[in-house]
Amino acid sequence: MIRINLIPYRTARRESQIIQHISAFIAVIVLAALLGLGVHTMASLQLADLKEQTMVLQQQNIDLKTKIGKIKDLDSLRTNVERKLGIVDDLQEGRFHSLHTLNTIATMIPKNVWLKSASDQGLDIKLSGLAESNKAVANFMRKLDQSAIFSNVRLGEITRVVQDGLPLRRFSLTLARDDVKKAQVSKAGSGKGS
Repeated sequence: MIRINLIPYRTARRESQIIQHISAFIAVIVLAALLGLGVHTMASLQLADLKEQTMVLQQQNIDLKTKIGKIKDLDSLRTNVERKLGIVDDLQEGRFHSLHTLNTIATMIPKNVWLKSASDQGLDIKLSGLAESNKAVANFMRKLDQSAIFSNVRLGEITRVVQDGLPLRRFSLTLARDDVKKAQVSKAGSGKGS
């Protein structure tokens, strides 16, 4: 009878299965390692992209802050220029205002009254001069008081003097400028509204 030994076949088969299982296990481990490495590489690339985008955004932020600083400088410069233009406008207005005031006084001086000085004291004007008589001074005061731009005409002093052999009256007057008061009230009113 023929005897066949099957034991080595089974052992070889088992060894082959163990090798297949170990190979499959190693392949799974290698595949998992490659998959993990791929995921890590992708995450690293995304992280690098995000870092690059962050740096670009930070640079844009710095540029925008610089532009905002320039805009703030322009706003302060514009405010300063507007303030200076307002001062120039006030000076221009004041220049013509003083001219108008002196012209008005000059047109009201009677023939028998002579002014020696006129001084601007803000809201008031102080005049001093000579006149032929008290009546001439009173006439001058009445004309000033009836004008549209002067009010509250007050006689400071009147004294007799002799000049070049002629008897004259030396006088001083103080009068308020209504047009300046009105201008200040309108500026204060418009300043509160802004």
